[in-house]
Order: sequence, then C-alpha cells, then structure tokens
Amino acid sequence: MKKNPLKGCRALLLSVLIPLMFPQVIPEPLRWIWLTLVALVVLKRLGIISFGFDRSTGDEDETASSKSSASRQDGVSHRGEIVAHGSAPYQFDEANRLSYYITLRTKRGDDRTVWGIDLKRVALETPLAVGDTAALEFLGREAVVVKQPVRNDQGHVVDHRKVSTHRYSWKAHVLPV
Repeated sequence: MKKNPLKGCRALLLSVLIPLMFPQVIPEPLRWIWLTLVALVVLKRLGIISFGFDRSTGDEDETASSKSSASRQDGVSHRGEIVAHGSAPYQFDEANRLSYYITLRTKRGDDRTVWGIDLKRVALETPLAVGDTAALEFLGREAVVVKQPVRNDQGHVVDHRKVSTHRYSWKAHVLPV
C-alpha cells in the first residue's frame, strides 16, 4: 500500500490559492518567490526532488527504496526506530533478487525502508534489533559485476548474465533513547 504524499496539504493548497486569488496582498516579486517555494515543497512531497538543510537528522524525504540511489551523496543519514530488518526480494517484489533491508520509523511516524546487500553485514556487526533507535550512514558506492538471472516468458530462470552495477556501503550506530 502506497502512502499519499500530499495527505494533509490543505495549508499548502491555501498558500498557493491566496496569492493567486488576491494579488494585491503580496507584491508580484514576492508572489513568484512564494509560488516557487511552494512548487519545490510539492515536488519534494511527491519524491521527485530531495533537499534539506541538516543532513544528519535523517528526516529528509529521501528513501533508498523509492529514490534513485545514484542521487545519494556520502554522509546521508537515516535515523529512526528499527521496525523491521531482514532478507527479502528487493522492494518486496518476488521477481527481484534477494537483498537486505532495514525499515526505520522516523520521528514524524513515516516508515522508511533502506535496501542494500551491505546492510546485512552492518546489522550483524553493530548488532541491530527491532525496537532500537539507530542511524544508518551512507558511506559511498563501488563498482561491482553481479550475475543477473535471465527469465523466459513463464518467469523461469533460464540463464544468467553479468551486469555492471554499484554496491553501496553503510555504517550504523545504535543511538541512546
């Protein structure tokens, strides 16, 4: 089930409509700046763009399972209470290969799932448990070659091919409550 990213956005809608309906309330240059900022907030809520002023909070709307991994930068941190972790097909789609995930619940109550093979190592070394408050820090990526299954029309694996991709490195810290 996918959450509605614009749920509870009446104030956002009003902030757009008031400058448009009553142009005399806000001078034109400020109105354009305001509408640009509102557009950026809408794009962020939709997950099209990501921005934040304090990257260490982990409260940005960037999620490994829903955003392009290539847009991540070193030092991005995700914080929250661990609600689940383990091995599963990537993005819980049975057609995908097994990967490792950690689902964090942020201070705002949003569940954020971070995917990556390296997370299994991190979860064992740290060790992480459901209920812990943790910070996951993205360290970077390295180029790797992996075998990808080739499926026929019925979905059965008939061969494997080598694919160049990237493996993401992570570090985790259990935070005091």
